[in-house]
Amino acid sequence: MKIIDKYLDDLYKNSINNKNLDLKEEMRQHLIESVNELKLEGLDEEEACKKAIERFDGGLEMQQELQIIIKELSTSLNIHKSTLKATKRIFGIVAIIGLLVFGTTWYYKDSLQKNSYKLTQEFNSELKKIAEKYDMTELDMYKSELEKLLKEDKFNNKLKLRDIYVADMEKGNTSLDSSKVKAKSVYSDIDFAEDSTHKFANYFSYDTKDFLDIDGNIVNPMIFVERPFYNKSDVVSAVSLTIGVGSLLGYIALMIKNRNI
Repeated sequence: MKIIDKYLDDLYKNSINNKNLDLKEEMRQHLIESVNELKLEGLDEEEACKKAIERFDGGLEMQQELQIIIKELSTSLNIHKSTLKATKRIFGIVAIIGLLVFGTTWYYKDSLQKNSYKLTQEFNSELKKIAEKYDMTELDMYKSELEKLLKEDKFNNKLKLRDIYVADMEKGNTSLDSSKVKAKSVYSDIDFAEDSTHKFANYFSYDTKDFLDIDGNIVNPMIFVERPFYNKSDVVSAVSLTIGVGSLLGYIALMIKNRNI
């Protein structure tokens, strides 16, 4: 069937796409069937091949029409590839943005926690200095100094003194064991009648280690440190991670699909 093969090779000489090659093989089988039918009618192989091609081809016009169909299929395939490529690029960009936002919020939360703890330790250290000078059960003796400390730039509007609990011990006490004495709150920077509990959901709460004042009383401050955007950052972090990972998986899937086309 060299005549058939030459005809099809000429017809598909510019087609290397797998789908077009499959179409070429289907046409070959169809032409061979026509040749065999014509041979049964008495034609020799060469005549049968020419007649089968003539019937199938319908002349140059049919060949041109087939070429147009092939070209349209090729164009459609290119458009499909371009669409996949553009979609893959969008998935890639969204994945990068999502993972960057997740990384940024995670870093923000981690830094906020570390800075809040550091601020608490700094305030606690300053409060210890006051306790080294005063009997902490006598608020009037050190209240002005304490409030001045709270208004310093590094503490003002960033830190709230929830309570200062003091266990009134015997003078000269050196133990931090207050199990036999009930500690009482001697000072609070928060007026719960005016400030709602909801407001303080935006603060970290730190119950610091006990220390002794000048007379041996046990002091335990409870400190609130502001944590702006912390709760909302949890939501942003979870959403951005979900979007980032989902987009990354979509990008990988489209990359694999694009290679198989």
